[in-house]
Amino acid sequence: MNVRLSLSQSVALLAIVAVAPAFPQTPPWALSHKHSNYPAAEYILGIGQGTGEKADETAKRLAQSDIATQVRMKVQEEIKNIQRTYELNPNQESYADFKIKSASVVGEELPSVAIVQTAVDASTNTTYALAALNKEKFSTAIAAELISGWGQAKAIQNLVEARAGVMELLTKQALHDALARAPFLCEPSLGPSALASSIRNALSSIHIEKRGGDKQQGKRGENFPEPFIVQVTANEAENTVPVVGAAIVFLNSSGEQCGEGITDAKGMATCSMKARGNIGQKLRARLFLPSVGGEFSSSLDASSTVFDCAVLEADVAFSVKVDVRSSKVNDALRSLVTNAVTRAGYHIVDMSRFMLKVDFQTAPPTTVDSLDATFTIVPSELSVMLIDKDSNRTLGSIVSKSQGVAKSQDGALEQSARGVKLDGPDLLLLLEKAKN
Repeated sequence: MNVRLSLSQSVALLAIVAVAPAFPQTPPWALSHKHSNYPAAEYILGIGQGTGEKADETAKRLAQSDIATQVRMKVQEEIKNIQRTYELNPNQESYADFKIKSASVVGEELPSVAIVQTAVDASTNTTYALAALNKEKFSTAIAAELISGWGQAKAIQNLVEARAGVMELLTKQALHDALARAPFLCEPSLGPSALASSIRNALSSIHIEKRGGDKQQGKRGENFPEPFIVQVTANEAENTVPVVGAAIVFLNSSGEQCGEGITDAKGMATCSMKARGNIGQKLRARLFLPSVGGEFSSSLDASSTVFDCAVLEADVAFSVKVDVRSSKVNDALRSLVTNAVTRAGYHIVDMSRFMLKVDFQTAPPTTVDSLDATFTIVPSELSVMLIDKDSNRTLGSIVSKSQGVAKSQDGALEQSARGVKLDGPDLLLLLEKAKN
């Protein structure tokens, strides 16, 4: 059967063909994630696509982001390899720091990746971008930094500083190994575990001995009669030598610092301190090395020494005066101050030469609407003034701020009063002014 088209029908058919949409022009590399000019053995490729007014900009940014994502995944794998190679303990603080820094090293170290090709699919108004990272070129640059860094770490005499520097290097090493053909290896003696062992050996060679101040008593708010004195020495070969310039801290049984001292040329450290309620009956003199982290606490304790002491009742007591309109707030503040002073080791009495005058001021309340209720917020400021009634002088004061939240203004006011914090060194210093 022959079909013949009229002239008008032919023209109509040509018009249909002319306006028919073109086949999608997605570039092959956007579908395969491969490109003959950039073999996978040498490059990491990133693909991005964008539409709209900023299609080109979006496509390029996403292509670079694609590479960063791939590198991050490779770095996470290398973290596991480094953990095995250097016998890192996941329970140690240093390992946690290493993980955190490794998570950000890609964003900090990865250079601006080049966009090597773009393509546009006119039928969908989509722009495609191809980014390429030369693995050998980038890893070679990192290797140069690692060689220099490991050399510097080897020259550091301070083991703690060397270990901190090594952990920094391992984050870069994870990035290097994620891209390089072969992993970067340092000297075993500089590995974190080896350095940690060296630090423990160094700490075990240190001895702290009491030289004065043991078994003494002091009244609260007054200096102990004698300073606490220790001597710090270390074993070097077959000799015992003084440790010069070492920081020594004196800790109570709760681990709170009560005093400190620095060793002199003979390794002697002296600390004069006031007898306070938080000291208790024991003081531990220990090396102060915060940079080594909590994993060496047992080694620091092993070289420490403990003083016996006693804190006697103070000769001074305090009365408390609170004048607030709300009886509930008044009672809450009186209880707050009384308990804080008692915990500090002093007595509260009805009549005393020294009075603690409590002033409680509030700011205008504000309200906040939630899904099921409206809450009132009341900020407050508590002032405690120490007054010598004999001379009618104010010896000092402390201020503490708080905030209460409740469904009513009165309730928020009470919460604000109960939320005030008074315990701490500021209160102790204020009370001690009554002894001067």
